[in-house]
Amino acid sequence: MATKTMDLSAEARGAHPGESALHERKMEDGFSANLQAHIGRHVRAVFDEVAREPVPERLLRLLKDLEQSGDK
Repeated sequence: MATKTMDLSAEARGAHPGESALHERKMEDGFSANLQAHIGRHVRAVFDEVAREPVPERLLRLLKDLEQSGDK
């Protein structure tokens, strides 16, 4: 598989020393850095939305029952 070239040097991206090799290896093994970032943003958005949903009353009762049973 041919190695893809990076658009920016590690320094230009504000990366730490040694991160360039890791970045290049990720690009060789799979998706480009831009695509990984894009996917990451969307995954975080989905999980943030789910995390904001209220906890179902049934689950809250179950947790309360479990906590009380441990006190005995």
